[in-house]
Amino acid sequence: MYAAQLDGYQRRKDRSVTLRFVTQELSTNEVSTIDSQLDTFGILYFRGQETMPKEELEELDAIELDLYDEPKTQSQRLRNVLFKFWKMEERGNFKDFYKNETERIIQHYKNKLEE
Repeated sequence: MYAAQLDGYQRRKDRSVTLRFVTQELSTNEVSTIDSQLDTFGILYFRGQETMPKEELEELDAIELDLYDEPKTQSQRLRNVLFKFWKMEERGNFKDFYKNETERIIQHYKNKLEE
C-alpha cells in the first residue's frame, strides 16, 4: 500500500480509462515491487485521507478475481481447448470449427431453457 495522489486520467477508445498516480518518494525495493506487478490483473482501491472502515476492508478481502487465480478467462480457456481438439482432428479450418462448436454449445443450453 502506497500513499499516492491521483494525477490524471485518460479515456481510451475501447471505453477503458488509463489512471495516473504519483507517489511520494519510494525506496528501490518498493519500486521493484511495483515493477514486478506490471501486466498483472488486480483491483485498484483509491480512497482519500479518511480512515478505511473495517467493512470496506472485509469487502475488499472478499473480492474474487478469476484472472488473479487463473491468468486466462473462461472463454480463452474454452477456445484453447477447442483448438487443441481441432489440432488432433484437423478437419477444415479452425474458424469454422470454432463457430460450429460454440454454436452447438449455445444451442444445447437454449434447448434446456425451453424444456
